[in-house]
Amino acid sequence: MSDIKRYAVVLEKFRREVVLLKSLGCRWGGCRFCDYKDDFENDFQKNIEFNREILGKVQGRFGVLQVIDSAAFCELPDETIENCIEICRQKRVKTVILEQHFNYRAAIPALRKRFEKFGTECKFIAGVETFDGVFREKVLNKGMGYPSPAEISRHFEWVNLLVGLQGQTIESIARDVETGLKFFERITVNVFIPNSTPFVRDGVLVEKFYSDGVFKQIKDDTRAEILDILDRRAPDFLGGIGYPESP
Repeated sequence: MSDIKRYAVVLEKFRREVVLLKSLGCRWGGCRFCDYKDDFENDFQKNIEFNREILGKVQGRFGVLQVIDSAAFCELPDETIENCIEICRQKRVKTVILEQHFNYRAAIPALRKRFEKFGTECKFIAGVETFDGVFREKVLNKGMGYPSPAEISRHFEWVNLLVGLQGQTIESIARDVETGLKFFERITVNVFIPNSTPFVRDGVLVEKFYSDGVFKQIKDDTRAEILDILDRRAPDFLGGIGYPESP
């Protein structure tokens, strides 16, 4: 994954800068639909230097920075976490958005304090994928158990949802979107993109999603981003982060 885009500026809906860092490896590593876990560098010093270079691209535009990596934020080297804090301080970033596995929620308060000490507010994203606990755990193997949306919202302000997989229905997608907007400040709806895993994008279901009322309801909602590099109807792009750099 050496040629993928790791810094981008998002100009739609919620303007911000985004960086994609490398982790030392995802400790959970069990999500059956995910191949981002292969994006890691287990050489500790190389990892720190690589991430420092990516963070060096941050300009402080809009005062908002989102940090993504292939594991929970707390699994990054502490030196990289300190570099994130320092970049936020130097570039006067007022809000930083971090991703964390639900199982590492206990680490969130301390992370908030480390950033807030220098005037940066943290918003945390949970990759919930779906609020259908059985599908999430038995099919996707997310490994977060069966917490209620209210319980998740006590720790996280934002959730990522995954739609368009075989086994889902338009009704379950509508419930997930409704639940996400009810309990959280923001949602990201990721329409599944085929990858190296055995999971299949359900073309019929995806077409239903785009022609159904739920898409029309949220496509212009500033609280909801819809990402799908395979369909131009998706209104958001996240700057192309995580996909090959343009030649």
